[in-house]
Amino acid sequence: MQFNIKSLTLTFRREEVAIDFADISYFWGQMGAGKTSIAHMIDYCLGGDVELTPAMQSEFVSAALRVSLAKSDLCIERPRDSDRVIVDCVVEGDAYRASIPSRIADGEVIPGTGIEHLSDLLFWLSDVIPPKVRTSKTKQDSELRRLSFRDLFWYCYLDQDSMDSSFFHLDDGAHPFKQLKSRDVIRYVIGFHDEKVAELEGILDTLRGERQALFASLTSIVKVLKEVGVESESQIAARVAEILGRAAAIQKELQDAKAVARATVTDHSVERLRSEARALGDELNQNDVALADLTKALDRDTRHLNELETLSLKYKRSLSAKAVLAGVSFVCCPRCAQPLPTRDEGQCPVCGQRDQIIGPDPTEDAIVERDIKVRSAELKEIIARHHASLGLIQQQRESIASRKRRIEAERNDASAEYDSAYLSMWLVRERERASLIQEADSLAAMVKLARAVESQREQVSGIEARERRLKEELKSARKAAESDVANLNRLRVFYLDCLVRTGIPGITNDDEVQIPTTTFFPHLTGGPDDEQQITSFATISSGGKKNLFKACFAVAMHRVAASVKAPLPELLLIDSAMKNISERENRAQFEGFYKMLYDLRDDELLSTQIILIDKEFLPPVPELGRRVISRHMRPDDPEFPPLIPYYRGK
Repeated sequence: MQFNIKSLTLTFRREEVAIDFADISYFWGQMGAGKTSIAHMIDYCLGGDVELTPAMQSEFVSAALRVSLAKSDLCIERPRDSDRVIVDCVVEGDAYRASIPSRIADGEVIPGTGIEHLSDLLFWLSDVIPPKVRTSKTKQDSELRRLSFRDLFWYCYLDQDSMDSSFFHLDDGAHPFKQLKSRDVIRYVIGFHDEKVAELEGILDTLRGERQALFASLTSIVKVLKEVGVESESQIAARVAEILGRAAAIQKELQDAKAVARATVTDHSVERLRSEARALGDELNQNDVALADLTKALDRDTRHLNELETLSLKYKRSLSAKAVLAGVSFVCCPRCAQPLPTRDEGQCPVCGQRDQIIGPDPTEDAIVERDIKVRSAELKEIIARHHASLGLIQQQRESIASRKRRIEAERNDASAEYDSAYLSMWLVRERERASLIQEADSLAAMVKLARAVESQREQVSGIEARERRLKEELKSARKAAESDVANLNRLRVFYLDCLVRTGIPGITNDDEVQIPTTTFFPHLTGGPDDEQQITSFATISSGGKKNLFKACFAVAMHRVAASVKAPLPELLLIDSAMKNISERENRAQFEGFYKMLYDLRDDELLSTQIILIDKEFLPPVPELGRRVISRHMRPDDPEFPPLIPYYRGK
């Protein structure tokens, strides 16, 4: 993906500063001269967030970045504290000038292009279709979302702040979304995708939307039916028949009562209603006791599940701590810092007792983890059943309470009127019969809803069946796409080559680079005599080594992209690769890293623009055919001016 920075123009309160860039641009000098601010301003123009230094807070007004892309040169201007950028470009004779969002889309901004923000514009001018990945990597039903230019830019811009603290978010457990997107970028660059996969994912995404819409409608209708105590057409018919039967029985009772003399009626309806209300009150009490018991069981099982998940987390942390401490070689006492005496083999170097460190048993750990998952699944299923039972009992309680309120109201009315025993009984039974007929009519009207439920269930089942077939096809397509590991092997080889050529102590050509396809977090294992030793960004204690590990991986990614023509921006901006490294004490690493970059720029990375920022300058061999710009920057020095030439603040 062609991406060549031509210039950066910074507007300050009293002066405008233009910075030109070449094939290799090297900014070096003392701290406080504004070197890192150059990288920050490039990132800012490309949609990044920035924390301004005191000098920039005082003087900065706006920044304009001019870049060369496949279809056009593009000028991106972004004022201070603005979330929008002003863009200018000419494509096939048509001039475009627009104000567009730098990050968050708010609709199409250039008609007919589908461009909604800066990332879309950069892809469009690069003639690249933005790749799509799933929002959730654990749910197949999650929607598709495009990778943005900012995601790819993680492997193009190595900023000073995160140089030794984050390995391209692959180790960032605190931000799993960024971690997953970083893996997607690697898959995209090394070719773990193809058109068939993208097509199937698009079809599945459409089906998922249809199924979710149907399921939402289905859920609403089922909820209404459950509230009235029915879920199917047959249940409705049975309930209607039952209610009409009760109404017919009351009608017959009333007809029989008319034929009986008033003297035969010995009990008043008030007494019968009072008896029914008392019975319903007892049912409510039993219902409340059941609710309380079920709530206690739910709370107990929920606490058990939380405790189980907490213990699982503590167990994993304990294993991690043991693994870390097992590899520590103590030279001094961790308490008083005095040198430890020489111990015999097999003794703990700290306490002198017999060393009982036992390495973790992967089989046992897997069994424990599996048991925890099984128990968690059982508890979750029990909790789900508790919730279902609670809903059913609460529904029954509401029904009983409603009947009790109706009977008590009827009793009050009967008590107030207190007509003859015959008339009171006749009025109560007639109202009950009318209520039953009305309830039967209401239920009969819900037959259409029940039929709609069955129809939508059939549609959902059909969609789910099609999804299952497509998922199997997608699984096979992904397996086929990932079966070719040539590019992944190429990444391993390039990474080790960069590390060796840089001269990082302890790394040789006999080492092996492992890059698991599940995490893409690389680590090195030793040769045959040292194969148990694992070296990774997480296990390195030296901040300087972390810098070089990260920078070499970025270089390896660009080498792979260049060799397979992957759409990774052809820009490598490295801010302070020698952070935490002395150029004099570690001269071999200083020269090895930059010589490696220069050699690759004249060979494999011939189209890649390299921008370097550091304390010291290592000039490339002048005979090689490349354009090189080096700028020495020092505060308060007219001969080697800082970024803001006139600024004399702190």
